[in-house]
Amino acid sequence: MKCHLCKDNPCNKGNPCITTDSAALYGDPTDRKLFKTAADVEALFYKEACRVDETMEFARRLGFKKLGLAFCIGFLEEVRILAEIMSPEFDVHSVCCKVGSLEKSCFDMAERPWIGQYSCNPVEQARILNDEGTELNIVMGLCVGHDSLFYKHSAAPVTTLVVKDRKLGHNPVAALYCPYLRSELGKPLRERGIKPEDLEDKSNGK
Repeated sequence: MKCHLCKDNPCNKGNPCITTDSAALYGDPTDRKLFKTAADVEALFYKEACRVDETMEFARRLGFKKLGLAFCIGFLEEVRILAEIMSPEFDVHSVCCKVGSLEKSCFDMAERPWIGQYSCNPVEQARILNDEGTELNIVMGLCVGHDSLFYKHSAAPVTTLVVKDRKLGHNPVAALYCPYLRSELGKPLRERGIKPEDLEDKSNGK
């Protein structure tokens, strides 16, 4: 399907263009509960709640008490703030992306001075939270692709609070809104070369 080319969006008016019984996809009781609760939170707090509050309300209405935070080390301060807000009500468990100190050399990964020798470890993040028995996992700024691995291996449902965009201040949709940024999208990327200041960069892959 290519819904992005549709001009009329008849499905939004109760006139679907497919004949599949989509309701049958929600036969699993857990899926149905997640689906209904998400719709309730959307409808009842429409334009009244930010995503942090929506996430907490989603967990609250599902009766979840144990929450997992899978975060990039670059969001450490934000995660500390979030955990402080959530902890009075929820049992919060958090796992940093660098858990396990996995060396990039073990996987033949590119090493550059500005990202350091230790890789993110999303499968380990998922494994630890699975062992903790978290009921809902929240992603905070995992790298593109690392988030995919975390979603794949998480036993609990996952929602994303923050997506990482180092260039645009973690606001990736700005590239679609701004015509100046949009005009540069899709062009071949230029790999970053080593600069003198990179040799003193201590970011280690944030």
